[in-house]
Amino acid sequence: LGKSREQLISMVSHDLRTPLSTILGYTELLKDANLNEKESHYTDRIKNASSYVTQLVDDLLDFTKLEAGKINIEHVAFNLNTLITETAEGVQSIYSAKNINLIIDIDKSINKHLIGDPFRVKQILSNLIGNAYKFTEEGSITVKVRLKTTSENEQLISISVIDTGIGIKKEKQHIIFEEFTQADGNTEKKYGGSGLGLTISRKLASL
Repeated sequence: LGKSREQLISMVSHDLRTPLSTILGYTELLKDANLNEKESHYTDRIKNASSYVTQLVDDLLDFTKLEAGKINIEHVAFNLNTLITETAEGVQSIYSAKNINLIIDIDKSINKHLIGDPFRVKQILSNLIGNAYKFTEEGSITVKVRLKTTSENEQLISISVIDTGIGIKKEKQHIIFEEFTQADGNTEKKYGGSGLGLTISRKLASL
């Protein structure tokens, strides 16, 4: 049953990508035409809805790959400071209508290139910062990076995303990493989301 589910999700997700790319492509072309205000509003709606479904498809594909153990972690050199700043500012631009102060607080001792998978680190960060913006209406979002030493004397980089949003009740915190689950049944209606972002982030962080 698990194998069948994986094949079904993978097949449907792949089959959805081509028409979604077509819809997004033609919407972009329409946006460049001389549209009136009403038509421009319609194309924005089409683009936003298509982008939402594309993200859902990408999440489903990643989820099935993670479940099947088919995601490999790369080991390449990258600059963490640059990656964090570009990712945070990229997410901020999506929510530019929200008057939220973005604070990037990186330990000055973390100034060397690291070896790891920058794409997956960015994916986790995008999920966490995206959630912070989604569930915060005012105040601030802080991305805090610190260098810590473990009891085994190993150096560990800790990345935290802190926001002044609605928060999660303590008794609900244990369920937010379960697939297709959100802390509150009304959350999906108000804020949207598939309930896969944190599941994927946790699995990627474990890898």
